[in-house]
Amino acid sequence: MQTAPTKITRHTINSWESDIGYAAVAQTGNTYHISGVTCGGANYQEAVSVCYKELGGILARYQLTSQNVIKENIYALDIEALQQQIPERKTFYVNGQFPAATWVQVSRLYSPEHLIEIELIAVK
Repeated sequence: MQTAPTKITRHTINSWESDIGYAAVAQTGNTYHISGVTCGGANYQEAVSVCYKELGGILARYQLTSQNVIKENIYALDIEALQQQIPERKTFYVNGQFPAATWVQVSRLYSPEHLIEIELIAVK
């Protein structure tokens, strides 16, 4: 018995995505793989706030909320500075509905001014 290939829909949000070679969101059925959103700022509090605001906007485009998020990966230049922002992060996840998560310290992100990058997987 053959199964039909999984349909993958690639959504772009920014015109420059094709220049780099990626889609902001790849959708398979009811699952949305949201590419990493990178954020900088004066400090980690600002970067975390900006990233989750942007991610919230991306989720809303597909009628999703943080409660649909099942997996989160965070890449940070300074994991201790990121850990200090746990209270800010918790405000994004409504009613303590936290996803599976991985946090990794890295030496550099795509643009040198960025402090963190957050990617999500959400299910509708």
